[in-house]
Amino acid sequence: MRKLKVLALIVACVTFASPLVQAEAAPKVDSTIERLCSERTPLSNEGAFADWLARRLDLNDAQKATFEEFQAARAKALADSKTKLCASKPDLSTFEGRLIFGQDFYAARLDALKLENPKLIAFYKSLDARQQKKFERIRDQLHRR
Repeated sequence: MRKLKVLALIVACVTFASPLVQAEAAPKVDSTIERLCSERTPLSNEGAFADWLARRLDLNDAQKATFEEFQAARAKALADSKTKLCASKPDLSTFEGRLIFGQDFYAARLDALKLENPKLIAFYKSLDARQQKKFERIRDQLHRR
């Protein structure tokens, strides 16, 4: 009899907890889309980092120009991908809708990388060996976080 009561309690907990978990998951998805599609630019906090990086690498004028070209390409690529993703509000209430949005998100990110990577490679090649070492060390430290 005791096992039956414990089993009934477990079934009741699972039955009532399931809708609560689903209800809590929905706002996170909506807030993610709202944050992604907000008016805030994706690079709003990167200006200070770019200035810090330029000082840290001790860039000359030609390198600064190449770095600014990369930053402009990155900003345009990210703005284009944001526009593409947020043109119509995705339906994330279904599993299929979330998969389609995920696919669109990664496709937009890939398109952005294709636009910005040539400029980043050109900037990297403009650095001398000492600067490249510093750049790689900084990049590695950022990827560990």
